[in-house]
Amino acid sequence: MKRKITAFLLLALIAAGVFCAVKSYRDYQKEEAMRFVKSLGNGINIGNSLDVKGLRERSPEATVTDFEVYWGNPVSTPELFQTIAQSGIRSVRIPVSWGEHLGDGDRIDPEWMARVEEVVDDALDAGLYVILDLHHEAWLVPNEEQEAAVTDRLRSLWQQISRAFADRDEHLLFEAMNEPRLVGTQYEWTEGTEEAQAVVNRLNAVFVETVRSAGGFNGERWLLIPAYCTSGDAAALEALQIPEDEKTIVAVHAYYPYRFAQNLDDTRGWSRESDKDTQQLRDLIETLDSLFISRKIPVMITEFACKDKDNLEQRLDWTDYYLSMASELGIPCFWWDNGKTTQILDRSDCVWTMPELRDCLLKHQP
Repeated sequence: MKRKITAFLLLALIAAGVFCAVKSYRDYQKEEAMRFVKSLGNGINIGNSLDVKGLRERSPEATVTDFEVYWGNPVSTPELFQTIAQSGIRSVRIPVSWGEHLGDGDRIDPEWMARVEEVVDDALDAGLYVILDLHHEAWLVPNEEQEAAVTDRLRSLWQQISRAFADRDEHLLFEAMNEPRLVGTQYEWTEGTEEAQAVVNRLNAVFVETVRSAGGFNGERWLLIPAYCTSGDAAALEALQIPEDEKTIVAVHAYYPYRFAQNLDDTRGWSRESDKDTQQLRDLIETLDSLFISRKIPVMITEFACKDKDNLEQRLDWTDYYLSMASELGIPCFWWDNGKTTQILDRSDCVWTMPELRDCLLKHQP
């Protein structure tokens, strides 16, 4: 009997030791994830360039360059990314639209893929971290009726993209989708429906599985997933399911309050002393903390900005307030530079048009 009790106690001790070791390793992985995300720092989007849409129908013979400049921005150059890196910014997000560059069997046009690779490599060669995504994809409708077709195309695109970039290291991150939402419906800019939220969760899972099985460095690559509409809304984020993958990051977009940050016809004024101006931002930070940061799930705000209404003082105060709260939680934020209303860097001359806003990004590193 004593031998049986001794053996039982020994097995219990071994099991407890294994459990503690596993828990310790998982805790270590979570801490490493948080440290990695912080290391990217605050970044900038190269918006309205490779994410252009709406040209193919008007001009079936449009070239790769025609697309890149269609919305008024110049062709991206190595000098652009060198300028960004030399400023001290460590990361860029390169939005890319793929839907108008697909052939039979959803094969990506080789010329388009080559151009995307060239731009990404220019940024990597400058020493920057790069986030690459699917952007402005009209086919990506998160409802059950279209889920099978959307899933097939999402899988196909990420298989091709992952294989093309399989030899790039952890400086290249993939973001599953940009603002997957029910376009043109009453739910477009809300937390979404339960059905749409569930479809987005399943698409995120397909994305992670597809990249992980694509070979090369993709087994270790950091991956970003969104909630419905990449929303910062609490209800949307509460519905987000995190895949069982230790290198997954939550992506959020937040332009709060809309009347100041995005609506050119609304107020130019903003004050950190006004609850009306700050409540949404404070709610966002509290939500991200309670749902993710407190559980050691990393978060990145991959789009934020406020439009230029000839109100630099207010824009600076808004940006300072926003980034100061995000940085306390270790959340990097990526300014949406569209080359026009939110431009802080002139891509033609590689000159900072809003150095004050650039300096604010650098001041509040997470």
